[in-house]
Amino acid sequence: MKKILISFVAICLIIGSFLVLSYYDFSDKEGTISITLKDEKGDTISNEDYEFTNEDTLFSILDENYDLGCANSSYHVSDVCDKGLFTSRILLEINTLKTDWRNSYISIYENEEYSTQGIDNISINDGDIFVFEYKLVGGDN
Repeated sequence: MKKILISFVAICLIIGSFLVLSYYDFSDKEGTISITLKDEKGDTISNEDYEFTNEDTLFSILDENYDLGCANSSYHVSDVCDKGLFTSRILLEINTLKTDWRNSYISIYENEEYSTQGIDNISINDGDIFVFEYKLVGGDN
């Protein structure tokens, strides 16, 4: 009888612990953002949602989920996307979305507003929508 009682108490503790732990969300999740890529025609080539934590940045989410090409000191495409001492990274490629920086660039829209900040200076908040769009220099697209 004593073994049955101990087993019953142990099972109740395990089940209770499971219920308590499942009730509380111990993940680092801060929220979800949406990232859309648009090509030179304005067509959507990618539209994905990503969860983020307080440790993430917009660049780190892009770097984890896309093939990126950044401008080196001569503004040529490089696989190395290190942040400069006083500068922000310049994205020249995100997967198949590619620019040359002289004739075109990748514009960033945050919640439908053109961003005047570089990729390293944009903060992310739950529900933010980011659009990375191919643009011609001096063009209307």
